[in-house]
Amino acid sequence: MPRFPDDVPTLTHGEVTLRAHRESDLRRIVEFANDPRSTRWVPLPRPYAEQQAREFLDSVRTSWQDDAGGRQWAIEVDGQFAGSIGLHHLTATTAELGYGAHPAIRGKGVMSRAARLVIEHGFDVLGLRTLAWRAAAGNFASRRVAWANGFQVDGTWPAMHPTGAGAPDDLWFGHLHHDQPREPAHRWFVPPMLEGAGIRLRPWRPDDTPPVGPDAAAQRFAEGMWPEPQEYTEWHRCRLERMAGGEGIFWCIAGAETDRPLGHVQVVRLQVDFTRGSGLLGYWIAPAARGKGLVQHTLDALIPYAFSARDKGGLGLHRLQAGTDAENPASQRTLRRAGFRLSATEREVLAHDDGPPTGALSFELLASDDRFATRVVPRPVPTLHTDRLTLRPWRQSDRPRPDQRLDVASALYLPAGAQPIAETFDDWLARRQSLRDSGTVLDWCIADRATDAALGSIGIFGIGEGTPTNAEIGYWLHVDARGRGYVTEALAATVTHAFLPTADGGMGLTRLHAGTDLSNIASQQLLERAGFARWGTDRQAYSRADGTYSDGAYYELLASDLTD
Repeated sequence: MPRFPDDVPTLTHGEVTLRAHRESDLRRIVEFANDPRSTRWVPLPRPYAEQQAREFLDSVRTSWQDDAGGRQWAIEVDGQFAGSIGLHHLTATTAELGYGAHPAIRGKGVMSRAARLVIEHGFDVLGLRTLAWRAAAGNFASRRVAWANGFQVDGTWPAMHPTGAGAPDDLWFGHLHHDQPREPAHRWFVPPMLEGAGIRLRPWRPDDTPPVGPDAAAQRFAEGMWPEPQEYTEWHRCRLERMAGGEGIFWCIAGAETDRPLGHVQVVRLQVDFTRGSGLLGYWIAPAARGKGLVQHTLDALIPYAFSARDKGGLGLHRLQAGTDAENPASQRTLRRAGFRLSATEREVLAHDDGPPTGALSFELLASDDRFATRVVPRPVPTLHTDRLTLRPWRQSDRPRPDQRLDVASALYLPAGAQPIAETFDDWLARRQSLRDSGTVLDWCIADRATDAALGSIGIFGIGEGTPTNAEIGYWLHVDARGRGYVTEALAATVTHAFLPTADGGMGLTRLHAGTDLSNIASQQLLERAGFARWGTDRQAYSRADGTYSDGAYYELLASDLTD
C-alpha cells in the first residue's frame, strides 16, 4: 500500500513541479475554490472554507493510500501552490485526467506542462492505455489544456455536468490513447484583428448581442449565420467551440471608429482533410450597413490573411470558395468585385420553407490568381439619347403588355428566351441583371423619348471574348415598334458609345460583331447601313427560338473603320 506523502512521486518540468499536497497549501486551495471561474466550472461545496479544504486533502491522502485509488498532485510554481492535477477513476488500463489552476497562474501555460507530466507518468510508468478527459461545455481553458496535449474531443453530452446552482451544463468529453501524438491534432483558431477601409475585423465578444434578429434577406441567404438576440450567447459559444475544433474562424465586422458590430464573416471547413488548404467563405451585413461596400472592404482585409503562410501568421490557404443563392445578385456582385470567378452552378439545390428550391452558384479564388486583374465591376448602364429615343436601363415597369407577343419573325430570328413576353419578363430581367453583373453584358431598353414606353432592346455582350476589346451586338423590337427606323437610330448611338474611349466615358472597344439568320435580310441590311461588313456565313449553325436550325451570316465593324 502506498504511503502518503512519502510514496507520491515528484514530477518536474522546468519551473513546474508536481508533488504531494501539504497543510501549507490550504490557504491557496481556498482561494482557488472561491474564485468565480472555479465556481462557474467546477462543482465544489458551498461555502468553501478551510474545513472543506482539509476534507479535500483527506480525500487526496485516502486515494493515494488505496492501490486502486486516484492519484492527485499539487502543482507548485515559484515555491507556491498553483493548483491540483490528477488521475481519477483509475483502472489497470484507463484513467480520467482532471485539473484545476489557481487564478494566479492561469493563461501562462503552467497547466499544459503539468498535464504533460501526468500523461507521461500515466502512460510510461503506470502502463495506462487510454486517458479520458471531460469538462463543462464552454470551459475553453480546460479544453485548451487537453488540446495542447493531443486529446481528441469525441462529443457532447447534453445536461450532464453538475453545477453549483441551476440547470446542469452540457459536457464535453474526449480521449488520448497511449500511442497517439501528445501534441495538438489540429489548429485552434483565434481570429486576429484585421483592419480595412472603415471596418475592423475582430473577435465576437460576449456583449455583442445584436439588437435585432436577421431580416428576411439574411434568413434566406445567410441561414444560421445570424443569431436572434436571445440565442446570441449559445451562438457565440458555438463559434468559439468550432474554432477550438479547428473547423473554422469567425470575425465580427465592426465599425473602425465606433467598434460597433455591423456584420459577420467566416471561413469554415478548414478541418476537412481531402480539401485541406481550401476554405468556405460566408458573411452577412446588418440592413442599416448595407450598400456601403463593407463586405468589399472586409474581403480586401481578409483575403491577404487567408492566403498568407502559416509561419507568417496567416491561414496558409491556397483557395477560397464561396457559395450564393442564384437569387442573391448582391452577393454575386461582391464576390466578382473581389476577384472571385464563377466555378459551378447547381439547379434547385437550396431548399426554402416559404417557396420552391432555388439554384446555387459557386465562386472561387486561388492564392495564385491576380485578383485585381480578374475583378469584375458591373458596368453602369449610361443613358443615351437620340432624336426620338432614350436608351436607358431596363425597369420592372417595362413589362410587355399582354398583347405584345412573339410573332413569326421573333420565333425565326431570335435565340430562345432573347425576347420576353409578359409572363416571362421577371425571369428575363433577372437573367439580364446577372449577365450585367458578370461584366460581359451591357444592354439598354430602347424607349420612346417622348413617352418613355419600352420599344425593344439593344445590347453589347460577350465583352472581352477573344480579345479584351471585342464584343457582339444584338437587338430586337416589339412588333408594334418595327418599320420606323428605331433600331437604326439606336444602333448608331450604341456603336458610338462602344467605340468611344474609356477616358471619354465610353467602353473603349475596338471591334463589334453580329450574327444573323441568313434569311433575315432586314437585319443584314440594317447592319450594312451602319457600316458593318459581312465576313462569312455558315450552315445549320444558327439556333432559332422555335427550335429549328438555319444558316447564319456574320458581320463585323472595327473602330478604325469609322476613322479611316
